[in-house]
Amino acid sequence: MSVLVSDERGWLLDAWSFINEGFQRCYSVNKGHLRCEFKKQYFAIVKPHLVSKSRNDCAQTNTESQAAARTGINTRKKRKRQRSELNQGELDAEVYHKKVRLLVLEGIRSLLEAGHHCGYLTEDLLTVPTKQMPVHECQLAALCDMAKQLLKMENSDAPYVQAVNGHADLDAHLDLFSCLTENPDDCAREVTLMGETYFLPPRSRFLLSDITCLQPLICSGDKYDLIVIDPPWENKSVKRSSRYSFLPSSQLKQLPVSVLSAAGCMVVTWVTNRPRHLRFIREELYPHWGVKLLAEWFWVKVTRKGELVFPLDSPHKKPYEVLLLGRFCDNSDSTARSDVREIPDQRLIISIPSALHSQKPALSAVLKPYIRPHAKCLEMFARSLQPDWTSWGNEVIKFQHHSYFTTESSVCACDTFTHTTDADQQVDTRHMEKSACL
Repeated sequence: MSVLVSDERGWLLDAWSFINEGFQRCYSVNKGHLRCEFKKQYFAIVKPHLVSKSRNDCAQTNTESQAAARTGINTRKKRKRQRSELNQGELDAEVYHKKVRLLVLEGIRSLLEAGHHCGYLTEDLLTVPTKQMPVHECQLAALCDMAKQLLKMENSDAPYVQAVNGHADLDAHLDLFSCLTENPDDCAREVTLMGETYFLPPRSRFLLSDITCLQPLICSGDKYDLIVIDPPWENKSVKRSSRYSFLPSSQLKQLPVSVLSAAGCMVVTWVTNRPRHLRFIREELYPHWGVKLLAEWFWVKVTRKGELVFPLDSPHKKPYEVLLLGRFCDNSDSTARSDVREIPDQRLIISIPSALHSQKPALSAVLKPYIRPHAKCLEMFARSLQPDWTSWGNEVIKFQHHSYFTTESSVCACDTFTHTTDADQQVDTRHMEKSACL
């Protein structure tokens, strides 16, 4: 279970365990039945100050230090004085933080105590590696850019949904950029896509594209009861590191959220702590989509010992991130539903974060009570897949790469994996109705 503890303040999650729930049974055409596990070392955050500098960051720091050494003392003093004067954005951030810090301090106490009591928030030295884990170099975003130049997205003859086969030669012909690709089976699948090996969770579906190529998602005809969005917000850190391309806030309005939303759809958006981003969602983005803002939650990041990954009052990085939750308001239907609970405000989600950049914890377990049974769920700007979810993004299967997993053979007589023919899997599934439940 991903939810270890819950109370009126929020939830303590085990994000690593949730990932593994979908990979207890995995099938490989070449290896047979497998049991896959996301490498636990990526969640072995033992000490605060989570983010370590990459080689590029270190090189940039050294360059800046050398440049600073060449400047005169008066220039350095002038820069120091300028930096001590907070701009309006920084002043707004301080005001916002003062409102949040008391909620965090009071809310985490009982959840962390329960986590210690059940033995979860305890450093396990036997499982903590001393060496840094390698990170796969993802080329998916670059492939999306190439695909836009080569493929005609308006091809109406292409099926809306295609299924993986598991055979490398057959899956080599799949069009990942202009068609939804799915693993329809009840167990995870090892597949080879674009020459790389990936593990796809059961009943997962994805579209590999950027914001200019969303038509396949719209044409599938699905209306979603839950949409989780993790935008690549523009900020100075992203510009310096070049870890991923950012998207100006104004372009987020192009997302067809209102078209993809069922009546009463819950819309959840991850947002940085920058007040201008928060204001943009509240005052522009949600009203533009027809979404009524109902709640503000906070993801609080802790180490394996239950310490905040950054000091709560750190002027640079905070140990929490914000989620804004609302509902799509259809003119023909009220936002209130009798079969779902009212979304509570000011809740905390506490978990050990991944050491991998931008890997957020899955929200399925905590959001389940606030959406209808058998809900259809969509994640936008995703970098990983979930069972029974549709995911979209230009790096949508990044964390499904085999390099993030360990595998072992699993022989079980009770496994009932059904082999389907290639002909069966290549049929047009545009009218297929797949019920997705959390």
